[in-house]
Amino acid sequence: MKVPLFNLDYTLDSGQVFRWWKEDRWWHGVVDNQYIQLQQDGDYLRIRGTSEDTIAHYFRFDDNLEEIYAEISKDESIDSIIDNFRGLRLIRQDVWECTASYILATYSNVPRIKGMVDSVCRAYGREIEDGIFSFPTPEEILEGDVDIACCRLGYRADWFLGLASMAYSGEFDICELTSRDYRGAIEYLKKVKGIGNKVADCVALFSLNHLQACPVDVRIARAMRDIYGITGSYDKVASYAREHFGRFAGYAQEYLYISEGRAGNR
Repeated sequence: MKVPLFNLDYTLDSGQVFRWWKEDRWWHGVVDNQYIQLQQDGDYLRIRGTSEDTIAHYFRFDDNLEEIYAEISKDESIDSIIDNFRGLRLIRQDVWECTASYILATYSNVPRIKGMVDSVCRAYGREIEDGIFSFPTPEEILEGDVDIACCRLGYRADWFLGLASMAYSGEFDICELTSRDYRGAIEYLKKVKGIGNKVADCVALFSLNHLQACPVDVRIARAMRDIYGITGSYDKVASYAREHFGRFAGYAQEYLYISEGRAGNR
């Protein structure tokens, strides 16, 4: 598949999703309960396990990155970061899986989150390939005969089960959530125990197409302080980012996030 401006490694290694791993030159992952393998060679993407349409939708190939870069390039700092990570794209995730995954992400790091997500998939999901499991539905979680303690989620277990119960009963209605604008979606998400500002912004950005959302974690707070001199409450930092970068602030956030992460690893 010929692809537009795109860097598979940056995109899948930017902390957005938790069900991908790389072996040799191939990325392996699960999307829409399909086991997928991807390898990039220049502007060509080799695909195993799914259709080109699925890949184009998932990696937001409908986003015009050059147009987005033009809009978020407000200063030399972000210009330099964009140059370093050109081709990184936001990922369009399933709303249920994204919400349930990010409720596990509170006060944790990416390797730990990946481990928790894998554990709930193995405990409650269906085996779709040898050793590869689907992300469980709310019904599969609630009707499963597995003790959730085996997943080692800690205090997040109650949040995870509570979300599943709300989704199963319709109290957490994905159709209602997807119909709301950005502010309405954040308000709706925060009614769920365990979902605060950051998780709500992650779900809004990564699954609800609210590209102005700017999740603020430790990395983003550090970048906003060091680069832009902005400190203070979550709302203050996130609001500044949305105002500074505009309608694609979420893209700027993701570039800042990967840049801070790579800097921290050096």
